[in-house]
Amino acid sequence: MLSRKKKLLILLPLLLTGTGILAFGLIIGVPPTFDSPSLEFPIVEENNIIDLRGYGIENWSGPGTYHNGIDLVINTSVSVVSPVQGTITVIEERKNEHSIIQNILFDVVIQINWGWKVKLVLEPNFPGDDTYNNTLQREAISIGLLQRVNVGTPIATLLYSGYYSHLHYMLEGPSGDVCAYTYSSLQAQNTFYEISLRTNQSICVG
Repeated sequence: MLSRKKKLLILLPLLLTGTGILAFGLIIGVPPTFDSPSLEFPIVEENNIIDLRGYGIENWSGPGTYHNGIDLVINTSVSVVSPVQGTITVIEERKNEHSIIQNILFDVVIQINWGWKVKLVLEPNFPGDDTYNNTLQREAISIGLLQRVNVGTPIATLLYSGYYSHLHYMLEGPSGDVCAYTYSSLQAQNTFYEISLRTNQSICVG
């Protein structure tokens, strides 16, 4: 049986760690709550969205997989804005391993609270070895790490490459990814619905 002193020695680092995490979250503006969000639409020029691929499409990148976001496909460069109030916690790049051209994905994560975050994946669809245009896309991201954003804060200009340039729009909650449409405001849902009608595509599948 542990003595009081040993218990204190075990609990003290845990308490300090927990306090530190809480303090850091509050400093960067991430509240220690788990309330679900109400999202606005993430693209200003909604009329330049010409196609949509919904959340939940099965076998998206192979058997047993599904589409974990909503693809908003554009026909010209558009302005991506924050759909919610939060803090930028991730800005990173990675190669699309499921693509023949190995295009670069530009990830921007907005942490809303301890339970919820939005992931805006900019996919201009330039080949991975197209250094010039991928540099232009990188420079078109206008926010910085740990920056606080509000609804409508400019995030980036999503550049148009000519083929399936799109925003991959994701929402993650305490239990994993969900369809962003379900957690959108009425106005944003109406915008999604109008796009789904003119593209004849479902927003959330299944």
